[in-house]
This record gives sequence, C-alpha cells and structure tokens, in this order.
Amino acid sequence: MYISYKNFQDGTYNLVVVESDGVITKSLKGKETAIKTHKRKLTRLRAKHK
Repeated sequence: MYISYKNFQDGTYNLVVVESDGVITKSLKGKETAIKTHKRKLTRLRAKHK
C-alpha cells in the first residue's frame, strides 16, 4: 500500500492518495479515512470478481 499526499485546490498537501493492486483511492478527510475507504474498496472489488 503506497500513501502519498497531493495539493488540491491551492491547499497544502490536503489530498491523501492510497494506491495498491492498481486501485487508487483519494480522500480529503485524512490518512485514516483514506486507508479505511481503500480497504473497503478492495474488498468490494474482490467480491465482485468471484
């Protein structure tokens, strides 16, 4: 899992980007929220492919 921070709408590193397995998740709310949402997204995608 790769976590990076980006600028969004003239903010200072306020966008968290989480990437793993070719799936990208973004959050403006914080690192913990981005990771939680990313794990949920991965679970949903894995269930969809079964």
